[in-house]
Amino acid sequence: MSVLINGASGTGKEYVAQRIHKLSRRSKQPFIAIDCGAIPKELAASEFFGHVKGSFTGALTDKTGAFVAANGGTIFLDEIGNLSYEVQIQLLRALQERKVRPVGSNKEIQVDVRLVSATNENLEQAIEKGTFREDLYHRINEFTLRMPQLKDRREDILLFANFFLDQANRELDKHLIGFDEKASKALLEYQWPGNLRQMKNIIRRATLLAQSKAHHFGRAQRTAKPNNTTHRHAAPQRRSRKATYHRSLEANRLQQKPRRTIARHRPENTLQQT
Repeated sequence: MSVLINGASGTGKEYVAQRIHKLSRRSKQPFIAIDCGAIPKELAASEFFGHVKGSFTGALTDKTGAFVAANGGTIFLDEIGNLSYEVQIQLLRALQERKVRPVGSNKEIQVDVRLVSATNENLEQAIEKGTFREDLYHRINEFTLRMPQLKDRREDILLFANFFLDQANRELDKHLIGFDEKASKALLEYQWPGNLRQMKNIIRRATLLAQSKAHHFGRAQRTAKPNNTTHRHAAPQRRSRKATYHRSLEANRLQQKPRRTIARHRPENTLQQT
């Protein structure tokens, strides 16, 4: 079954695609990710389906396309809405026939792949404008996952923050305990326009620069630039709105067993500076 992941930039669409693959029966087969926005129109067919030596100027050797490389596994097409109309036609045929033909070859290759696509665009509007094929949309949209922006899931912010802190501790060989009360308040009040990607980068930088065992807002303030206004109390989010991403991170984080207990599990340490 094809899956379409819809969400703003930085919400973790590729991570979700990887989790779908790892939790599927195809988990032992390849996971191939392609950024559709970075592929020049004239090279898209070669990138997807491969080519044979001498098929065009610059084709000095045979190339294996992404569909063949992902055979038996999952192919992830990020920002699929950026594909040109002509490439969409070629992609549709490959998905329907489950066969690909490398550029310059007369031989078709049978492929068995699961397609996971992602976009930050409204593809239905793109169909109305004539920039995206409706038949391709229905082919890639057998199941839809919508990724909420970080500002719309306040109850998850500290969970993600501690998850990224654990990652930063391991990558940078740090031993930070967690976030003090002031830092936690700043994290919760900030709008996070860059979503999870922005949070990960900010926490990684703050971890690198931190001189105490608990993150303090004063050290992250110049990077995060949170709003000084206090948010009004919002209606609590229903648990049903928590995405698979949240649950996957929770399970993954518990399995990692960080060396230090995070601040929210040891409140007596969060306000202490060493």
